[in-house]
Amino acid sequence: MDRWLQLVLLMPEDEFVTYKVLAEELGVSVRTVYDDITRLNQMMRTHGAQLVAKPHRGVTLDVTERSRFLSFLDSLENGGAMLGDTAEARIGKITRELLQSDAAYRSDDLCEVLHISRSTLKKDLKGVRALIAPYDLQLVYQPYAGMRITGQEKDLRRLLVRLNRNVIASDGDFLRADIQKVATLLQDIFKQYMYRMAAYSFQNFVLHVDVAITRIRQGREIAPGSFPAIQHTPDVLDLAKAVAVALEAMYDIRFSEGEQQYILLHLECKKVISWKQASTATADVYALIHQMLASVQNVFCYDFSHDFELIASLSTHLVSLRTRLLCGMPQENPMMKEIREGGPLAYEMANVACGVLQKEYGREISADETGYIAMYFHVALERMRAQRKKNVLIVCGTGKGAAVLLAHNIEQNYGKYLSVIAAYESTDFSDADLRGADYILSTIPIKEELPVPVIELGHAFPWNEGSDIREHLKRDRQRAIMEYFSEDFFLPHIAAQDKDEVLKMMCEATMRAAQLPDTFYECVLERERIGGTALGNLVATPHPARPLGLRSLVMIGILERPVRWDEEEVQIVFLLSMKDGGDRNLPLFYKMISRFLMNKTLVRRLIKNQTFAEMFSIFSMLSDDASRLD
Repeated sequence: MDRWLQLVLLMPEDEFVTYKVLAEELGVSVRTVYDDITRLNQMMRTHGAQLVAKPHRGVTLDVTERSRFLSFLDSLENGGAMLGDTAEARIGKITRELLQSDAAYRSDDLCEVLHISRSTLKKDLKGVRALIAPYDLQLVYQPYAGMRITGQEKDLRRLLVRLNRNVIASDGDFLRADIQKVATLLQDIFKQYMYRMAAYSFQNFVLHVDVAITRIRQGREIAPGSFPAIQHTPDVLDLAKAVAVALEAMYDIRFSEGEQQYILLHLECKKVISWKQASTATADVYALIHQMLASVQNVFCYDFSHDFELIASLSTHLVSLRTRLLCGMPQENPMMKEIREGGPLAYEMANVACGVLQKEYGREISADETGYIAMYFHVALERMRAQRKKNVLIVCGTGKGAAVLLAHNIEQNYGKYLSVIAAYESTDFSDADLRGADYILSTIPIKEELPVPVIELGHAFPWNEGSDIREHLKRDRQRAIMEYFSEDFFLPHIAAQDKDEVLKMMCEATMRAAQLPDTFYECVLERERIGGTALGNLVATPHPARPLGLRSLVMIGILERPVRWDEEEVQIVFLLSMKDGGDRNLPLFYKMISRFLMNKTLVRRLIKNQTFAEMFSIFSMLSDDASRLD
């Protein structure tokens, strides 16, 4: 992303941000930020916005004509301005230079080639290490020689494909004519062999083929025996041979045994499998899926064991995923940010489910692969939400006939949201079976303590107005999720050096404030070993590996400085503990967390003002939105 666009997107409209914070975010000097803002302001004044600076406070964004300003942002995003290098762009250039070099690179030579200072190189090399780590690659130094990136050829190629993704336009077309020629050739072969591959996977495969051609010409081939022996179907074997023959003819190169196996595995890993194919080819997978769903039920108390669509979707996905795991060829997920921020509960469920896969195959499941599993759980949750109406009991103080009439009117006006399971006259209500009821709707006050929420409608309830019960339900939902928050469970200004220290401090504080088993801390660590709980935007949601205790609660910790949380930076931690037996408000809580994750301004606001009042104010506002019935 271009630096000026990044700069504008970092600007809040309702508060000031300092030049130092902006410089750290962009990876440039404060002076560079000052110069960028001066130049950017000259352009923005005619586009409906201005960057307003105040001494000792920083700078803020003032938008006067939003439509013109949004058009200006589009022009920046489409390269409508000449911008300087970002830290991200420099890191990509350094990485590419190191990957393409046969020999180690001395620091001075690298600085000269890239026109950067030694101090900038030193800072950017940290970013290089972070970039290459997920690809099982290392940046190593050789005495008197310099630095180089080391690792297996297949992993070096995965990284090169990521760096080359900028040759794909926003509409999916390839911008380079030579790559477009490869894509056309592969499409024709796929049609001939009736082979199906998803659009993003096809783009990825084309880029892998392009990188493979370059590496073969450079003499950097995949060695024979680089991958485990896997049984392939005859149709995929024939297709792989046809692809290799066509590419050899087009580029006058030879695909060795190792390179042919590389093509074959990509085709095996990326093919789209129908439900019918999965039911015949992967009968043994269903037992594994049962374990995955059982582990999710154990942690979150959600029973998906009868969701045929989810089971079928997972079975088709696991066929290709198994091959990718065994061969160490994980697939990147272009929607990771949207998946984690838009469906944090589904992502948490997928993390737990993938713990079963990790144990079964002895391979770590990448965040990208977990994201694909999360998409299936997200759809299942939405399907469950759409099918699940709230069950209500009706209590009326003016007789059985009035109770039945009230039940009829409620079903007429609110049938989309409510299902009336019984109607009682007040004198008969004491014998009512409350199991299965989500709410009690009563025209009279009910003084006794009940395990089900009571919404008092009053005798003057306007039966034909469509908003009243919805407002009652919304307020009840909002009250329920705000009960998670308490000043006793709020830890601001945590001074910790790493993730382990944060978890230990927060677990100890939680156990002091609540009645929890002695195994609470170990259960939280057990969950962390299954998969990462960082959700992006400086937020993590750790929790025990199973429900514990008699009540649900959340301990909120805010750190003085971000710490590394697996592959993410984290500064706000929601340590959630769900009560034994499950919690029906858990989806609402995660819905509210999703709203928070997607709002960088609110995240920055809470970090800046680490008080319980500020936190409660933010989540009261978010709970109002999350509690709406839809």
